[in-house]
Amino acid sequence: MARPNVSVYIDDQSFVIPNSLFGTTRGGMVSNNNLVDYLGTTAERKSGVMEISSVGDWVNRLTVSDPMGGSPVSDGANHVDNSGVHATAGTLYAGRWPLGPTGSWRGEWWCVHNFLQYGGTAVIGGVGTEQHTTSGKETLKDTSIPLDVVFASAVIDGAVGTNDYFNANTTNINEVEEVVTARLDCIGVVPASGAGHTAAPSNPVNDGGGIPVSASDKLVCVWGDKKHLGIQRTGEILGQSSLLTTHLAPDVAGCMVRTDANADPWISPAGFARGDIMDVIRLAHNPTEEEQDRLYDAKINPVVTFPSEGTVLWGDKTCAASTSTLSRINVSRLFIYLKKVIGSASRNYLFEMNDSQSRTSFVNAVEPLLTRIKNRRGIYDFRVICDETNNPDAIVDANQFVADILVKPAKSINFVKITFTNKNTADVI
Repeated sequence: MARPNVSVYIDDQSFVIPNSLFGTTRGGMVSNNNLVDYLGTTAERKSGVMEISSVGDWVNRLTVSDPMGGSPVSDGANHVDNSGVHATAGTLYAGRWPLGPTGSWRGEWWCVHNFLQYGGTAVIGGVGTEQHTTSGKETLKDTSIPLDVVFASAVIDGAVGTNDYFNANTTNINEVEEVVTARLDCIGVVPASGAGHTAAPSNPVNDGGGIPVSASDKLVCVWGDKKHLGIQRTGEILGQSSLLTTHLAPDVAGCMVRTDANADPWISPAGFARGDIMDVIRLAHNPTEEEQDRLYDAKINPVVTFPSEGTVLWGDKTCAASTSTLSRINVSRLFIYLKKVIGSASRNYLFEMNDSQSRTSFVNAVEPLLTRIKNRRGIYDFRVICDETNNPDAIVDANQFVADILVKPAKSINFVKITFTNKNTADVI
C-alpha cells in the first residue's frame, strides 16, 4: 500500500488561440466532375472526401500509379501513361496525365491548384461509394469535416486545348452559398464574372454574372480572372496565346490562408501586405478606377494590377448589408472564429453544476481569450456577462446556461484622407 502523500496538479482550463482551429487553413471545393473518383485513393473514393495538403501532392496525383483512378477513364484519347502510350477509353487505371490535366475535370483541378499555392489544405467534396453518397455539395455540408473557407469550382468555358477558360457557372456559385448557409462555420468565396470577361459590368447588381442572391455575411464576391501558366513538361515554351484563364475565387480564399498564417483571421486579407495574387501573368481585364467604384458599391471586391507593384485583392467586403459591421471580411471571420473557439471549449461546461462557481469559471476562461485578441488588434473592447442576471431561477430550472459576450470588432481601413496645409514661412507650426 502506498504511503500517505499529497499530489499537486495544475488544471489549465484556459482557451487557446490557434490561427486555424485545425492547423493549416482548410478550403473546401465541391466537385461535380468526379475529381475524387479520378484522383482519389481507395479510402477517399469510399468516403467521397479528398484532402490535399500541397501543390506537390496535387501534381503527383496526375502521375501516381494504382490505386488512383478508380473509374474507367472516359477521355482516353487525351490520356497517356508514363511510357507515353495513349490509354484506351473505358479501361480501369488506364493512364495518367503526365503532361497536365486534360479531362473534363481540369477546371476543378486548376481551382484546387491555385488555392494550394497559398499554403492551405484543400478539401474536395465528391460522391463516395460508402459515405457521402448523394453529391459533393451535400458532402461538404457535413460539419464533421472541418472547413475555414469554401471556394467556387469551375467548368470549362472555351476551346479544348492549352488555351482554356475555366469559368464558374450558376451551379458552382449556388453550391458555395448552400454549403456556407448550412454550416454557418466558414466563409464562402465566389466569382462575379465569367473567365475571359473584357470589361467590368456597367450595372454589377443586374449583370454581374454570378453575384450571390442573398445578402450574406458568410459570402465574399470577387471580380476578375487571371491568365497563368499551365503544367508543361515537354520543354515547350508557352506563349501568351497558350495561357490558361481561371476565375479568382480560389486565389482570394488563398489570401485568407496567407492571412491566417502570417497574421490572424480577424485581419483583412486585402491590400499589398496580404492580398497579393500568385501565379498571374496578367489579368483578363484590369478594371479601371470607375469600374472598381461600381463593383465595390455593389459589394464586389475587384482584383487590380498596379504597374510595378503587383496584382492584389482590392477590397474586403462581404455580401452583407452595408449598415452591418459584418459587411467586412475580417469582422465576419472574427465572429466565425469566436464561435468555433468559444463554442467548442464551452462543451466542457455541459453537465457541470449551474452555480456561481461555473459561471465565474466560464468568465475567467473567456476573458483572457478576448484580451489576447484585443491585444492582437482584433477587437476594440468586450464584456462578458454570465451571472444571476442572465441565469435566473427559471433558466437554471430549465437546465440552461446563458452567457452574453459583447464585442466591439476592430475595423479595417477602406479610405485614407490626408490634408496638406500650406503655411507661410513665418507661421508657427
